Amino acid sequence: MSIPHRLLGYFRPYRVLLILAVVCIVFTTLTTLAIPWIVGRNLIDSVILGEKSIKLLSLIALSIVILAALKGLFSYGQNYLMALVGFRVITDMRNQAYEHLQSLSLNFYRRKRTGEIVSRVINDVDQLQNALINTAVSFVANCLMLIGILGLIFYIHWRLSLFALAIGPILIFTANKFGLWIRGFSSSIQAKIANISSILQETIGGIEIIKSFGGEKREIKRFKDETMRTLQLSIKRTRLIAALTPVMEMLTLMGLTGILWYGGREVVGGVLTTGELITFLGYIAMAIYPLTQISQAFGVYQQGLASAERIFEVLDIQPEIKEIPGAGEIPRVKGYVRFKDVYFGYNEKELVLEGINLEVRPGERIALVGPSGAGKTSLVSLIPRFYDPLSGTITIDGHNIKKIKLASLRKQISIVGQEAILFNGSIRDNIAYGKAEASDEEIIMAAKKANAHDFIIEQPSGYETQVGERGLKLSGGERQRIAIARAILKDPPILIFDEATSAVDAQAELLIQQAVERLMHDRSTITIAHRLSTIQNADQIVVLNERKIEEVGSHQDLLSRGGVYARLYKHQFRSR
Repeated sequence: MSIPHRLLGYFRPYRVLLILAVVCIVFTTLTTLAIPWIVGRNLIDSVILGEKSIKLLSLIALSIVILAALKGLFSYGQNYLMALVGFRVITDMRNQAYEHLQSLSLNFYRRKRTGEIVSRVINDVDQLQNALINTAVSFVANCLMLIGILGLIFYIHWRLSLFALAIGPILIFTANKFGLWIRGFSSSIQAKIANISSILQETIGGIEIIKSFGGEKREIKRFKDETMRTLQLSIKRTRLIAALTPVMEMLTLMGLTGILWYGGREVVGGVLTTGELITFLGYIAMAIYPLTQISQAFGVYQQGLASAERIFEVLDIQPEIKEIPGAGEIPRVKGYVRFKDVYFGYNEKELVLEGINLEVRPGERIALVGPSGAGKTSLVSLIPRFYDPLSGTITIDGHNIKKIKLASLRKQISIVGQEAILFNGSIRDNIAYGKAEASDEEIIMAAKKANAHDFIIEQPSGYETQVGERGLKLSGGERQRIAIARAILKDPPILIFDEATSAVDAQAELLIQQAVERLMHDRSTITIAHRLSTIQNADQIVVLNERKIEEVGSHQDLLSRGGVYARLYKHQFRSR
């Protein structure tokens, strides 16, 4: 399906408003075209060169005033209605793009830079908005104006009209050529803007690293280089857009000169009256403006198509994680998780996990350990179906997770990550994120269990305190405790815990560890362990090494074997 055809689909819900807008455009065109006709045929031929009636002159003047007033009224209607439709279409498209992004799998976000995604939802949609709202009215109105002018000039003198239209193919060819060039530059510019957004996102998010390594000048140069390339492309596109209007005007005026010469001969020969020639020339002069506006609108339209193409590229990406037909809901599970012959890789050519067989019994505490890159995070990401294994099955209480609705599956699981992610809003909203209907009493109870209540009530606005973007107004330990309170409030039977105490001080670590113990109570827990000293009481310790499960056992059992776990433990002990 072509891009213009797809865009038309967004206008269908607003057909009534569009029809009203077109009606206003038609009447605006009719009132505009009527004025030259009255002036040329009635005022000049009938009054000035004819009977010279003051009464008829007054009537003509009154008619022109009434037509001008009606034109203003209908013009207001067409602009307002078309803008209203345009805003609604753009809002629908932006909402659809955001909703679609929410449905895409994590693998998509691994491949795409954040800045590029943001650019497509914001910058490209804004560019398309400009094309739809600012030029749609102009394009439709001016096309109708040209159609009306063509009808009238053919009625006045068809041979002179054919002479006037000889310049048409030249104008169309020129506008089309310029439009293709403009569209090409627009696509390149939007891609560069996406790069700028990505650099901005990366550098703002990593500003501490940049400053600590003295990388400010390097990042400034990288940013300036990208903006300079964008500037150069923008200048080239602007030159094309700026050249389009004078080129079109020059071609049009050359044609107008020829029309004046040929029309003058027809008046001298008695084929045309003076009023008819003036009316004809008035319509031809009137056609210059809509032709110019159409050529400009065509350039903006090409820019809009380039943006629409980039938006549809995102909308056409299919989520890798899908619910199969007939997927069902499941009640609260006991927490029996089983991996059977699971193979996984972010692409089929490079496996991350091979032949994983693992059981987590209800209420059991499992710790995952192993060297960096062994696949620990990948393994736990398969349980809530952030990714799907290439082969093998994962079940919860005997239910194949692929046959469970995603919302129902993820309701059973909470993940407390190493970096607590909070959203810009109040502390209360962040704790209640997984249970929006929670009462104040439930939120406070969860905060107390997470050892967060005391520091929360010391905040200026208590639970209504704004945490800032990513929770940066709070310390790392405070963010972690709010994340734990959020998990406690959700009350999941299965907990995935990525040890979060490595980046906080000793006091915060103690408070977090106490909260974690409360959170783990009576839940099936899988902990990715970075500090082996924190998992000595785990029911099972699973050692991942080179994509496979190397060892399984208790702390003492694994130490006595002298294998991978023993070497990791001794290494950490010596490094203290």
